[in-house]
Amino acid sequence: METIRDVCIEGSPHRLENAYREIFTKGAIQFLLDLYTEFDGEVEKLLRRRLERQLYIKQGKWKPEFRNNSEELDWKINDLPARLRNRKLDLGDVSPANTTNFVDSLYAKVQGIQVDFDDGHCPTWRNTVQGLYNVTKAVHAALPGAPANIKACPLLMLRPRAFNMIEHHCMVNGKQVVGPLFDFAILMYHNAKLMADLEVGPYFYLSKIEGPNETQLWNKIFTWTEHRLNLRSGTIKACVLIENILAAYRMEDILHSLKEHAIGLNCGIWDYSASIIAKFGDGPDFMIPDRNKYVNMGQSFLKNYMTLLIHICHKRGALATGGMAAKILPCGKGSNNVVDDIVNGVKLAKSIEIDAGVDGFMIYDLRMVDAINDLWSFKCPTDNQLHCLPNVDHITGFSLIKIPTGGVTMQGLNNNITVALLFIYHWLTGSGVFYLNGAVEDSATAEISRSQIWQWIRHKAQIEDKPGAHVTRLLVYTMLEEIIGNAYKTWCTSTADRKRLLSSKYILLEIISSRHYIEYITTYLSDSHKFRTLHNKNDGLESKL
Repeated sequence: METIRDVCIEGSPHRLENAYREIFTKGAIQFLLDLYTEFDGEVEKLLRRRLERQLYIKQGKWKPEFRNNSEELDWKINDLPARLRNRKLDLGDVSPANTTNFVDSLYAKVQGIQVDFDDGHCPTWRNTVQGLYNVTKAVHAALPGAPANIKACPLLMLRPRAFNMIEHHCMVNGKQVVGPLFDFAILMYHNAKLMADLEVGPYFYLSKIEGPNETQLWNKIFTWTEHRLNLRSGTIKACVLIENILAAYRMEDILHSLKEHAIGLNCGIWDYSASIIAKFGDGPDFMIPDRNKYVNMGQSFLKNYMTLLIHICHKRGALATGGMAAKILPCGKGSNNVVDDIVNGVKLAKSIEIDAGVDGFMIYDLRMVDAINDLWSFKCPTDNQLHCLPNVDHITGFSLIKIPTGGVTMQGLNNNITVALLFIYHWLTGSGVFYLNGAVEDSATAEISRSQIWQWIRHKAQIEDKPGAHVTRLLVYTMLEEIIGNAYKTWCTSTADRKRLLSSKYILLEIISSRHYIEYITTYLSDSHKFRTLHNKNDGLESKL
């Protein structure tokens, strides 16, 4: 690897030496240094602004009011390139470090691939290096098994880490780099010019945004990068995930701040719901009931959020996309009827979103692509639904935080414990996703699961199918022991796996017992000594910066 003063990058994981050398060239490291030097101070301001905003909420000063300075102005986003006007179907949670799945995705008959360094990706150093390398080789038509022409592939919708994540393996000017700057710099240096020349990007998903000040920063980063790499102004485009309750009140200004670089906005159910707990969960009025029984896009607080997002996007010429269908189809003999039932269930749920006016959404299972394409062909033969402008006169600021009524069930509590526990377990193995009961689980479902457990303990939530019982830490501990005991009898049989599961139990207990809500489970896990020590050892790294 080339070295540059003021930049210190951890050495290569075992057997990735060639990939490491190709990614961390002198030019790439210099670009990272320059980007970091230009913007790290603004990142620090952004993070301080988040703390100030949270303190403002804790002091009881925040009110559910829409405050969009651009609302009364006459504006639209810049015209979209031809291939971005149809955003009907993306594959979601595609970690580029999973080479087999990534290559298979490149052949899918979808409009885009969410190339995920965030929710569906576990940022071990091995995964990060492998993911950056795989994207670069795919763009340059040199990834074994992948198509020889990236123009024939779905668009690569790059999703860097959000601002809550740190890249622990890289220091610039004596300070660890935030994950999004690291991911963005390396991806752009190697791929931006070629993607622009081929008219296939660079295009992004932006995660965990809280307000327009954060997208303003991204807009500055895009503009600086276009100038630095000699790209035409407005070449870089981005879709913002509105997965934070505070962002829902500033959607118009968020879109306006990215006007020349905007694709549109995206809505998703679980990160958004978890953010309500993160921001307001101390108060019993914000206790979200059993999510499997009472929380879905038909509930007014979620339906209004999606309707408002569609209205704002379409009014401004931007595309509005929905969340991911996480269902996975079974394999083997005798599964045909089950497959049909699952596909029909997904089609029914997504039909509601299409009828509401969304321009697209994501699925996870490649085998569902043809059925969902047929659904889109039937429901919407045009590229998008920009003509649809739903009525929002009934939507008030308060309606976005009007929590549905309902209680807690033992099954719902057990499911949340299981999802949170297994997410931590798989994270320790180096995976950001796992499969459970016919669905893919990622950090979004882990967030809402562990958030609800914390909140239910905090407010002693009543259990509706167990009269007189409340959710307590002791009850959760007892249920954890039972879940782990069953795992020991079935799939978790090796000594290493059992140790990992036991560690996961204690980490989960720390998270759900914390006096103050831990905002991001991925940050907590990524920063933990257990995770970093385990993967430094496995990757053969000499030291931890």
